[in-house]
Amino acid sequence: MSDTGRSGGQGASMPSATALSEGAAAADGAGALRPALRRAAVFASALAILSLLAAVVVLAARNDLDKAVRVLADAPVWLVLVVVAFATLNYAIRTQRFVYLARRLGLEVPFGEMSVYYVAGFALTMSPGKLGEMVRLWFMKRKFDFSYRRGVALQLGDRISDVYAMLLLCLAGLTGFEQYRGSVLAVLGVALAGTLLLARPALLIGCLDIVYAAVRIKPRLFVHLRHMVRNTALVMQGRVFLVALTLGLASWFAEAFSLWVVLHLLGAPVDLLAATFVFAFAGVVGGLTMLPGGVGGFEIVMVMLLGLQGVPTEVALVATAILRLGTVWYATAAGFLAAPFAVRLSTPRPARG
Repeated sequence: MSDTGRSGGQGASMPSATALSEGAAAADGAGALRPALRRAAVFASALAILSLLAAVVVLAARNDLDKAVRVLADAPVWLVLVVVAFATLNYAIRTQRFVYLARRLGLEVPFGEMSVYYVAGFALTMSPGKLGEMVRLWFMKRKFDFSYRRGVALQLGDRISDVYAMLLLCLAGLTGFEQYRGSVLAVLGVALAGTLLLARPALLIGCLDIVYAAVRIKPRLFVHLRHMVRNTALVMQGRVFLVALTLGLASWFAEAFSLWVVLHLLGAPVDLLAATFVFAFAGVVGGLTMLPGGVGGFEIVMVMLLGLQGVPTEVALVATAILRLGTVWYATAAGFLAAPFAVRLSTPRPARG
């Protein structure tokens, strides 16, 4: 074999310096994220087991365990897939909202790539207030050097539009749940007050200036906070917020609709507006508890409200379990599957010489 042939063969078999550099960067990123993912996996597994045990204990205490098993046995085997389909639609719409808000903050990310980052964030959804989902900002920081002060504004805009969407869905289905009108309006009032502060940042920035004048420490922190407040205002005003809210309403109504479908297929139909209120109010309460994934608060409120609609306890528990399996637990599993791809995709490419 000629020298040229040998050198060509060696060149084909040896990875380039760029490939090696990218591989090392991806490995470093995976190493940084792996401990958090490992802890999240253990915690999510423990929480799932505890949730199942709690449901069994409640049913056994009420002598409804046999009834629940029969309800579950009679349910169509594809029922969870129906919930998963609507949940997937929810996540697709919310990803599009994330893309839209990021664009308003100066970051252009294709929908496909953002989908990977967004779904990967669900791996850490079992954290207080879902704060772990902010890992999405880490991916975008790695790939695009997207500053955290803009990233926090993006996350706040995303979260706040969810809160409003849930509250508006509560108002839409309030008929028949008049006893909860005060609670819904109180949370809505707090949300409106906070939105006014964020949409018109002069007051918040003035408060930051007063605090800094009093303490005179960490000047860079206060500069970052001012920038974050100004960036948040960009996604809280006018048409931008209206678009985000509309997408939020569509996404969360899809999951409320899936609850209505589940109840019908389990033989305990309720009105669509009632199912919408039950789902949305349970989501609001679960969020306010700040428990990981809203687990506990969401389930208790949903079973209680379905009971007020005449749904038997065993059916309400089975419907809630199916809904949660096809939404929050499906999202968590998808997040763990997407995380390695997000690490690889977010690996910054080295400059070519």
